[in-house]
Amino acid sequence: MKIAISILLAITITVPAMASSDWVDDFLRRYDPSKSAATVATTSTASIGQLIRTGEVPVTLSDVINMMIDNNLDIRSNRFGPRSSYWQSLVFYRALQPSLRFSVNRNHNTTLSTNQVNGTVPNVTQLRTNYSVSYTQALQTGTSLSVDATMNRVESTSNFNLFNPSYTGQISYTVGQHLLRDRGRLPNMRQILVAQNNEKMSEVAFEIQLTSLLVQAQKSYWDLVLAGQDLGVKQRSLELAQRTLEENKMKVEIGTLAPIDVVQTQADVAARREQLVLSTYNVTSAEDQIKKMTSSDKDPSMFLIKIRAQESPKLPDAVQVPILEEAIKIALENRPEMRQALLDTQNKDIDVRYTRNQKLPSLDVTAGYNQNGAGGTKIERSGLAGNASRVIPGSVGDAFGQLFGYNYTGYSFGFSFVLPLSNKSAEADYERALNEQRLSKSKMDVTAQQIALDVRNALTQVEMNRARIETAKTTRELAQQKLEAEQAKFGLGTSTLRFVLEEQRNVAQAESNELQAVVNFTKSLVDLDKSMGLTLSKNNIEIDKTLKGGASAN
Repeated sequence: MKIAISILLAITITVPAMASSDWVDDFLRRYDPSKSAATVATTSTASIGQLIRTGEVPVTLSDVINMMIDNNLDIRSNRFGPRSSYWQSLVFYRALQPSLRFSVNRNHNTTLSTNQVNGTVPNVTQLRTNYSVSYTQALQTGTSLSVDATMNRVESTSNFNLFNPSYTGQISYTVGQHLLRDRGRLPNMRQILVAQNNEKMSEVAFEIQLTSLLVQAQKSYWDLVLAGQDLGVKQRSLELAQRTLEENKMKVEIGTLAPIDVVQTQADVAARREQLVLSTYNVTSAEDQIKKMTSSDKDPSMFLIKIRAQESPKLPDAVQVPILEEAIKIALENRPEMRQALLDTQNKDIDVRYTRNQKLPSLDVTAGYNQNGAGGTKIERSGLAGNASRVIPGSVGDAFGQLFGYNYTGYSFGFSFVLPLSNKSAEADYERALNEQRLSKSKMDVTAQQIALDVRNALTQVEMNRARIETAKTTRELAQQKLEAEQAKFGLGTSTLRFVLEEQRNVAQAESNELQAVVNFTKSLVDLDKSMGLTLSKNNIEIDKTLKGGASAN
């Protein structure tokens, strides 16, 4: 009665709560494949093709990064790797998930009577129905729990039965525990722990891929900056040559300059116009590279849009470069390759501990407790297999009453010990795990060494490009002074037009070289950030949001 009241009270409390939270729908959704498929995050951020139909689009470096994260096809496809690893890590929880089993078996059988116990009945018909409910649960510690409840109903024409129909029920509670092999959390959670590390490694791999694409996008942006500014240099150089040509034509008309000098100037104008054409196509090529990285649009008209970079490359005076020791320390703390190597080492440590446990013999203990109950319609007979003298009505309730009356109980206890006579396979597996652990630690040292070398090379490139900026600036200033001096000499008649045009070309080339040096310095800073593992943080990108399909760069 107490048990029945407790069950009724629990149902009264929990059913409204489950109904209010749609518990039934949530429970059934687990078993509907059409509703359990992983959803792919979508973004509402517009691509370049959606920003403007015609004309020119001004973009900053942050705009390019945001559009690339939202629309780049490589990033979209790379997001699926970590998601697959996440779902794979959940699969291994299957062994630890509880299960509830219901079963009903019904058997009808008729046989010829072959003994006098059955009385005068020529044949015996028996109807047997079995109802069972079982609950099983495996714990992380290597413990197994089970509760089994059965109820058998037997109805027969045999005169030998005392109850007809009869109900026989039993509830069994069983606990098992591994004491040596497979004892503890690690042996039973090994696949889950490894899968969780593999999920993190997949996220690190995505971070590495994202960093590479981000570096490529930044360099493409600075290439566009260089191409645009170099186009301006070529345009100014062409305009200067055209003004010189007009001046020379006027001098030929008044007789102060030979006609051949006009031809020479015209040839120089044609050469500079060719350089302008090449520089124009360099701008178009740089624009197309950015469009490819920042858009998933397949419309060819997207490539008709013009992109104008709004930022200027960084100058050495505005940049603080860390010293080598500090840069290497930062790199070892932030590079995703180090985290990836560390996770691999953790997996190998788990494997070593698991294989060491598998070398132990197997010792398992089990304990059980059961409740029994029987009942039904009781038939009292005049003698053995005689006619029924009295029938006492009964039902399945009699069996349940005995089950929870705890007057008919039992218990069991046992153990199992297995000692392999030859343990070579387990020893070999353990030695394999040890060897892979040493290999993983060795690879981690190699990775750290390579990271230090990457930082050293990146710092070298930064310092070299810083020095090239100074020399390129000096070269451009000297070229400008030489041009002014040559023009003055030409005005006094002590120089020729050929030297003036040559100095004009030298000034234009010096300006292009200075622009190239400044852009190379900015791109070397991008490589330095990558070598130190700061690319994502410097651009305010959170890997979790990027995995879900959203950009967070500012």
